[in-house]
Amino acid sequence: MSSVFVVLSTYNGGPYLRPLIESIRRQSFDAWTLLVRDDGSSDETVRLTEEMAAVDQRIIPLDAGPRLGPYASFGLLMQQAYDRGAEYLLLADQDDVWHADKIERMLGRMHDVEAAAGRPSPQLVYSDLTVVDAELRMVHPSFLQHSRLRHGEGRPLRTLLGRCFVLGCASIANRPLLKLALPLPATVASHDWWLALCAASVGRVSHLAQSTLDYRRHDQNTSGPAGFWKGFNPLRHSWRRRWEVGFRSFERSIHQARSLRERLRERCSADSADSIALLDHFCAIFDRPGRLRRVLSLHGLNVPDIDLPRRVLYDLCVLRLPPYFPLPLGDRLG
Repeated sequence: MSSVFVVLSTYNGGPYLRPLIESIRRQSFDAWTLLVRDDGSSDETVRLTEEMAAVDQRIIPLDAGPRLGPYASFGLLMQQAYDRGAEYLLLADQDDVWHADKIERMLGRMHDVEAAAGRPSPQLVYSDLTVVDAELRMVHPSFLQHSRLRHGEGRPLRTLLGRCFVLGCASIANRPLLKLALPLPATVASHDWWLALCAASVGRVSHLAQSTLDYRRHDQNTSGPAGFWKGFNPLRHSWRRRWEVGFRSFERSIHQARSLRERLRERCSADSADSIALLDHFCAIFDRPGRLRRVLSLHGLNVPDIDLPRRVLYDLCVLRLPPYFPLPLGDRLG
């Protein structure tokens, strides 16, 4: 079996699933294994997956089980890939289309990064994406420019504490990163955000400037608009809904930071002393009451290191928090 795994969690993806899987099958690097788990679809998704698995033994459908939601479903898939010996892992979204050299380019960049590191360490490589509409017509050649996300190579933990600039569908993780990241904590804000945080804390987050896939945007996308300012169009998006979704993600990002600190202390405290110190400062701000004090303390710490419009929204979220913000019960996904 291949040491390169692709994982795909599906949910009512029938209209777009076949083009994605066909684009994976057409990859110039063909020694891969695709694990697919359906998360409770009511359309033809499961049938389509089984049909494609019947003609390509590299595609392995897993037993669906109960509906978990995207993060937990991907967490289960990632664990399955790791247990089956994955040395490298790519994540796929059901409505995208991969460029034919996606795996080859990302794997090549990963090998370069690992060689430069000189020793096994958690590494994550992420690429840009081409934003397209439901019919695959180009909207913008660069997702990162279109969304105005601040990003960069290295260990940008100060940015990632407040905002994830890595999309799972455009990233590749190596085995040391999977070893550190798994199992996903129950408090994870998203699986790709958690992977990026783990890599930035101990290893490296590296960027491949070229686009490696067509990132399809349509009415059923759950992640919101690809363009930052388009999200403020009241004719297309509910401000109230976007605020509530964003605030819930913000809350989980704080719990996620607490879980990251504990994971680093348990598994790699000697290699992550600076990251643990930063996380200690960050978490302590939310352990103490005082809304305005929290905002001022975060600005003094320069966390999160994000652009001004998002920083204003972040500060508003901090001000909305209750005086005491305890960690929720439960630490791991079931």
